[in-house]
Amino acid sequence: MHITNPRFSPVMDKLNFLSLWVRRPQSMGAIAPSSQCLATAIAREVDYSLPGVVVELGAGTGSITAALIENAADPRQIVVVEREASLCRLLRKRFPLIRVIRGDARELERLITRSDIGPVKAVVSGLPLLNMPNQDRSEIIDQCFAIMLPDGVLVQFTYGSAAPVPRSVARESGIAGERAGWVLRNLPPAAIWRYSRDQTARAA
Repeated sequence: MHITNPRFSPVMDKLNFLSLWVRRPQSMGAIAPSSQCLATAIAREVDYSLPGVVVELGAGTGSITAALIENAADPRQIVVVEREASLCRLLRKRFPLIRVIRGDARELERLITRSDIGPVKAVVSGLPLLNMPNQDRSEIIDQCFAIMLPDGVLVQFTYGSAAPVPRSVARESGIAGERAGWVLRNLPPAAIWRYSRDQTARAA
């Protein structure tokens, strides 16, 4: 499937990403786009046989988006929410068949409801949760699970050994997480985490 726009090269992607990182390092989380190895590993954590759409948060230049599209039966199953206007324009040109919504992840439920999107089976996040204030991080996590089906899963990647969602935050949000794997062939090396609703807590 040919999904990329030839006007955009890996070199230009890195320059665009670096430019945004210089201006707003806390909102970007990394100095370069995710590698193909990381994108492929993340995309494999989604069960595409289930009904519903996949929402990607903070798509950047679209490396993970491309992997999600390659695995999905229909590109229209993929929805991107991105805050940066320049990246939204790039993503719309590169992936004309998917829905790209400009907005803040803290308002995810409103954005998805207003766009009449659903049901949502998974959220894939590249947001730098560990760089965020606790309140913002908790709001985003709660918003993710507010839009998902009961068995929905949040796939989050992060850099370093620390979990992207601290145990105290996960407990307050009623979710449980596990590290799905490491991707060393990425700059920097990344860990992939899966979060779902804590069935034990719900039963109690």
